[in-house]
Amino acid sequence: MPPRGSRSKAASIAVSKSPPQSTSPQANKRKADDHPELKSPLRRSKRVKSTEIIGNSSLPGQSETNEENTSSWGQKSQSAKGTSKGKAYGDGVALPVNEEVEEETKLSIKKELDQGSTAKHEEVDEKTTVTTTVSKKRKTKKEKESEMVPLRARTQGLRMCVGAHVSAAKGVFNAINNSVHIGGNAFALFLKSQRKWDNPPLQDDHRDQFRRLCIEHKYDSAKHILPHGSYLVNLAQEDKAKAKQAYDSFLDDLRRCEALGITLYNFHPGSANQSNFSDALSRLAKALTNALAATSTVTPVLETMCGHGTTIGGKLTEFRDLLAMIPRDYHSRIGICIDTCHSFAAGYDLASPEGFKAFMKEFEEVIGLQHLRALHLNDSKAPRGSKRDLHANIGTGFLGLRAFHNVMNEPRFEGLPMVLETPIDRPVSVISKDSTQNGDDADSNSATNNNKKKQPKRPASAKEPTAADPSVWAREIELLESLIGMDPESPEFRTLEARLAEEGREMRGKQQEQYERKLETEGKKKTKSPGKKNQKTLMDVMKGAGRKSKAKKISAEDSEDEGCQSHTE
Repeated sequence: MPPRGSRSKAASIAVSKSPPQSTSPQANKRKADDHPELKSPLRRSKRVKSTEIIGNSSLPGQSETNEENTSSWGQKSQSAKGTSKGKAYGDGVALPVNEEVEEETKLSIKKELDQGSTAKHEEVDEKTTVTTTVSKKRKTKKEKESEMVPLRARTQGLRMCVGAHVSAAKGVFNAINNSVHIGGNAFALFLKSQRKWDNPPLQDDHRDQFRRLCIEHKYDSAKHILPHGSYLVNLAQEDKAKAKQAYDSFLDDLRRCEALGITLYNFHPGSANQSNFSDALSRLAKALTNALAATSTVTPVLETMCGHGTTIGGKLTEFRDLLAMIPRDYHSRIGICIDTCHSFAAGYDLASPEGFKAFMKEFEEVIGLQHLRALHLNDSKAPRGSKRDLHANIGTGFLGLRAFHNVMNEPRFEGLPMVLETPIDRPVSVISKDSTQNGDDADSNSATNNNKKKQPKRPASAKEPTAADPSVWAREIELLESLIGMDPESPEFRTLEARLAEEGREMRGKQQEQYERKLETEGKKKTKSPGKKNQKTLMDVMKGAGRKSKAKKISAEDSEDEGCQSHTE
């Protein structure tokens, strides 16, 4: 058996090279520097520090102790020959047995706690991952191909250019593909998001793709494309800060048009709000004059409005007054867009042939046909003169199919962009049923049915979910093009007119009832004596409560501002 001195030397060598081998009872204990991850990797959570880092880091109040041990116990291990019973720790530092036991116990408890907390955090992470995982089914090859096939082929060479306000989501160039998809010979789009003020600039590659696709699909960007301005913009705004914000957004849109090669830009004239109407017209004229001076090729096109409240553009004479406030040098670059629904709601008769002729005569005399640059084709849910901006599908509203026969056979409209803004949202079940009847891809139908099964059950009172169905526009474009040259007295026209009128009969009856109630209420207000103006009887209060409860049941589709928002992208 070697002497104690040689055993001490061997211990110091073991400290520098490898952990010591011992036969003492404490040799079975896990050493403080024996890391379990060296044997088997420990599963770690991102939220908790690694146990390796914790194990090597000093405990609170331990750093000073370790430094003292390094100086004192290191010297003792070299000098003491008969009393040293320590073991290696750290970087070659020998600790006494009792000190080692304390250190091992502390580190062991610390690691067990850390491992326990790590496991708990891992369980939480695993649960979170399970709950947030969403499986998304990929479209089949046949489904992708069916999306690319146009709903109807374009009828090129017609003297009337009909299209719709299509989506420009994910890039303005996509509007061209969407127009081709429904067979449109003209189209409208939003050049940027119309829901917010701040928008990123037009990307160069989007601009180049737009110009290339216009040439490829034979769209004349100077004649057949009519972008729509943001609903947020009111150039007649009295507040100076808001007026500047509106003007900057308006001018940005005009410059985007010039970059894309578009020469027409449609927008709403705005509203006077609480200010004087003539002052509002003056502010609008000044903003237009400044914008025309800042651009060179684009023509701002003001849209006829329904005349609700203090909105500008309900009467044709308001456009005449506006033009008088703008220098004549810019008159050739100012256009007017007739919205059939708006002008009808403002009180103009566009339904009968006689009324339509009278409207066109007034337009020519008051404004001048040289300013007519575009049309928005929409039927009206509300009666004539209601001053409500509620668009309906062609032939189903109060305008009726005869009004659109007048439009499609008017020689002065030839070559102008005619844009549909009719509603296309339909119940999902109806869209699926129509696609099945039309013999669409079976895989697509089965996928739709599978998605339906996975959806949670709706309450009985809840409305069925709807989705945009562009095939509505495809059919309406085909319908309008078929009216060119059709005899309005023919059985074909009469049958078509009766069928569409029947489709909208219930809607018209509901709107007529609301309009008559409104007229009755306004009549009562006018006939009340001045002395009893603010007095209400008990019966009046009860009736008012009844009307309020009925008003709550009116659906969102009857809102005043539904109008042009047939597509918000």
